[in-house]
Amino acid sequence: MSDRAYTDTTGVPVRLVYSTRTARVVAVDAATARALEDRDPAALSPAWRDALRTAEVLVPAGEGELSAVLDRNRRASADRSAVHIALLPTSYCNMGCAYCGQQHTRGGLSRTHRSQVRDRVLRALNAPATRRLRVDWFGAEPMMGYAVIRDLAPQFVRAAAERGVAYSSVLVTNGSLLTAEKVDTLIRGCGVTHFEITVDGPPEIHDKHRPLKNGRGSFWTIVRTVRAALDEPEFRSTHFTFRTNVDTHNQDAVPRYIALMAELGFARPNVSFSIVPVHSWGNDVSGIEVSKRHFADRETAWLRLLLRGGLTTQVLPTTAKKVVCPATTTTAEIISSTGNIFSCSEHPLVPEAEQHLALTHIDRAGPDPVRPEGPYDGWNDEIEQGTTWCRDCVFMPTCGGSCPKAWHEGHPPCPSYKFNFQDRLDIVAAQCGLSPAADGTGATGATGGAR
Repeated sequence: MSDRAYTDTTGVPVRLVYSTRTARVVAVDAATARALEDRDPAALSPAWRDALRTAEVLVPAGEGELSAVLDRNRRASADRSAVHIALLPTSYCNMGCAYCGQQHTRGGLSRTHRSQVRDRVLRALNAPATRRLRVDWFGAEPMMGYAVIRDLAPQFVRAAAERGVAYSSVLVTNGSLLTAEKVDTLIRGCGVTHFEITVDGPPEIHDKHRPLKNGRGSFWTIVRTVRAALDEPEFRSTHFTFRTNVDTHNQDAVPRYIALMAELGFARPNVSFSIVPVHSWGNDVSGIEVSKRHFADRETAWLRLLLRGGLTTQVLPTTAKKVVCPATTTTAEIISSTGNIFSCSEHPLVPEAEQHLALTHIDRAGPDPVRPEGPYDGWNDEIEQGTTWCRDCVFMPTCGGSCPKAWHEGHPPCPSYKFNFQDRLDIVAAQCGLSPAADGTGATGATGGAR
């Protein structure tokens, strides 16, 4: 619940309640807020009881909430109707980012490997239970393997259409190799529905933080290509996300970056921005990573700047996270350019992981489209057993534990909103046209309250 009360133009004080089971925000009056703080459902009006049951703020007295949430997550992870496969069409990247933990090597995929990948994806698509297929192109830098994408993706798109399977595709790219022609082909011919592009700051910062191996910069190539695509009416259903990886070297430049992107015209409904801290990817980033609390402290100002510039970002999760990541469901897998099959997207091309953590090799995968059991498939059981503090965390339903790999490595991956939640509620209130009540009316004490 919000620590403070807010008012609209009528002057009626309300508090904000965030249900982490449904990721819904509800504004409640002062009497309802007091009843919730006192854990006294009998003090609620019938109308409020119904609304709060729907939001799952109120739950049946005999229900074990932890088990209910984890059982929901287990059902979602076991759902065989949605298949998710990420493919690495190359082992090489044309950038040399200092915080990257992958090892990149030149060389294309053999025809045998390419046909094995195609056959494995088509077997998963044609499985009787499959209703939705998502194919991601991942890296290294997938656009270094553009010919592979152009060869395989249209086959997947056609097969999905013939069988009536819903198809989506995400291209995770550094963006430097995108051109207007390639964007057109990727969308129209290869079924790409979402581009995730990393830009780490304004031009001089990005070009230093994410240098091309040929020594040239990439900022203006990236933003001009995407900006031109946004002016194509037929691409309005394609989504573009700009991701910014923040460490000690570029954190101070984030406000300038936000202002520039707003000035360049990226305030579009199909463009969103994600600002995240650099984290270990099988490598040591302790010398440059920003602490979680420090990041959260600065993030609030960045969120406000994004929204003030008309740029889209997520203030709070709007859906509960039933499936944390591909690593927690056997309907998802990552096929490395080496032929190794993984459940975790942070394992491909990381030398230690490629050597020891592959679930199998595509040569040995056999005809069963279900990937072998991975190290994180029992993640919901681990939470229930208390191997992490997630079982006692109010945010677990929206976070799902965030990253099993990080937990296993001893790096608690708690999301930043855990540390700046009250500030985020202030932002949500402002988005709803609410202002802080001058005297804190409706809150417990002047500014305090339950967290």
